[in-house]
Order: sequence, then C-alpha cells, then structure tokens
Amino acid sequence: MDSFWALAAALFIFGATGGMGMVIWGTLLQRRVPPHLLGRVSSLDFFVSLALMPVSMALAGPAAEVLPVGLIFLVAGTVCPVMAVVAMIAARMRADEQAHPLEDGRESIDAGESPGGTGSESGERSGNRRA
Repeated sequence: MDSFWALAAALFIFGATGGMGMVIWGTLLQRRVPPHLLGRVSSLDFFVSLALMPVSMALAGPAAEVLPVGLIFLVAGTVCPVMAVVAMIAARMRADEQAHPLEDGRESIDAGESPGGTGSESGERSGNRRA
C-alpha cells in the first residue's frame, strides 16, 4: 500500500506541472503569435512534438539495456515537472503572460468588423465590394 501513495503523489505532481505548462504554453501562443500565423505556428509546434516521439522510443530500448528500468522511469517522470518549473522561472512566463493580456475583440466583431481588420477586408473577399 505504501507504493500506491507514492505513485499517487508522483502522478499528482506530474499532472499538475504538466498541465500547468500546457495551459501557459497554449495561452502564450494565442497571445504572442499574430492571428494570421497562429494556425501555422500551432501546427509546427504539434509536428515537432510528434516528430520527437519516435526519437524517444528509439532511445528507450538501448537505454534499457545499460540502465535499470526504474532509473529510466524516474528520469522520464522527473523531466516534465523540472522543465515546467525551469521554463516558468527562466523564461519569466508569468510576467510575459501578464504583460501581454488578451484584447477583447468582441467590440469589433459586433460592429461587423473582422477581429484583426477593419471590416472591409471580409466584404472584399466575399465579393461584396462597396462602390
């Protein structure tokens, strides 16, 4: 039963720090990346993340040959929380998040404008040109 509580504590820490990092990263992407590039930057971010998965799997097999499996799991479980804390402190993520608040674009959308433009752009694209 002792291992259950140790595992529960480890999973809580892992979940809290991993989730915190993902929320902050997603928020920073939406705040700092220009809206017209957000799709491209997000897809590149996702692509790089997926591209590194096979690399980690390819390294896990040889590592298991020379290191104890428990040590591999310990290192793998420690990397995410440590990197989340390092990123928050070293990159000053909280300060950046507060320095660049989201702008409420509802006023321009309610007025018939596109969120990033003057409203005339959407009319020109749809063929509704004004004389």
